[in-house]
Amino acid sequence: MRLSRDHYETFERMHYVCFHYEFEHGMTDEDADPDEDCGVPGCPSASAVRHKERLVGTVRELRVDWSEGAPVNWENRTLPDYLTALASWLDDCEGYYADRSVPVPWNGWEVVRDAMRAATVYE
Repeated sequence: MRLSRDHYETFERMHYVCFHYEFEHGMTDEDADPDEDCGVPGCPSASAVRHKERLVGTVRELRVDWSEGAPVNWENRTLPDYLTALASWLDDCEGYYADRSVPVPWNGWEVVRDAMRAATVYE
């Protein structure tokens, strides 16, 4: 850590949203709007609609998996098994993200999308 060594502790202890708007969102530009998605992955201003559309797409893909009967690559092939796995995954999701060294997404649409996919095989 050579750059900004004097501010390392401040940066490391700063909340992600605060850090994002202070250093990544481009707020130094006088035309910048904090309510617009800046394009940086994880931008808190990213439209929830985009995440909702991704979730809807995932649900449609899962439905296609069932077009010819129970998918062979799913471990949870009945609605009760799938819903049980979905609830279990949501209950344990912090561990899923921690195992991958990523924070739990701030946007609930993303968590539900991950959960719906995971519930196909989650025990």
